[in-house]
Amino acid sequence: MHRLRTIVIISGWLIMLPTGSFAQAQGTPKASQSQTASPAQVQVDLLRGLADIFSRGMDTLTEKLNRQGYSARVYSTSGWQSVAHRIADRYLRGHKDIIVVIGHSLGANAAFDIASQLERQKIPIELIVTFDATRPQPVPNNVLHLVNFYQENGFGKPVSAGPDFKGELTNIDLTADTGLSHTTIEKSPRLHMMVMNKIEDVVRKDLAKRVKATKPKSKKPKQATG
Repeated sequence: MHRLRTIVIISGWLIMLPTGSFAQAQGTPKASQSQTASPAQVQVDLLRGLADIFSRGMDTLTEKLNRQGYSARVYSTSGWQSVAHRIADRYLRGHKDIIVVIGHSLGANAAFDIASQLERQKIPIELIVTFDATRPQPVPNNVLHLVNFYQENGFGKPVSAGPDFKGELTNIDLTADTGLSHTTIEKSPRLHMMVMNKIEDVVRKDLAKRVKATKPKSKKPKQATG
């Protein structure tokens, strides 16, 4: 069953109240209470939109993520193939990084191209975050989580699940927020904080699953027979 939501709570952030306003939770991203991934295990790739001019919020978010300890890099939209090749090369050489891809506008479209290319190689992507993707593709089954921020403004569109997708898909409609537009949506400090909280939450939970899966199962003692 796909988990499609447009009214959600993500790590303490209440989205799209009935009045169309937003409420911000107090504090900074929560500290992990269980085992967390080291920065070396989490690779975040960010993609700007058209001509690298209107997506400088991706640069700001990259800096914030690096300060949080993640390994984050920002690229032009045209660099998406390089991103996909690097991820695949590291994966095939045994580096099972936790992969996060974030994009704005055409860069958001490119995030789906990356996902599709890696799907053919059976390489998982932990999380994709898109800001106002103009031509989103259905989410392929190698993506575990996708969060789509969009406005019905002639550019952004909701994202749909692919036929084999079994992960978590969250569409967040920001049309009612008149303080945002297609060229400012990726610059919002409030949305940046939501993204960082979501990365932390997803990485913590899914890493715990990995750790659990690698633990040897305890064997039941054999009963003596008479």
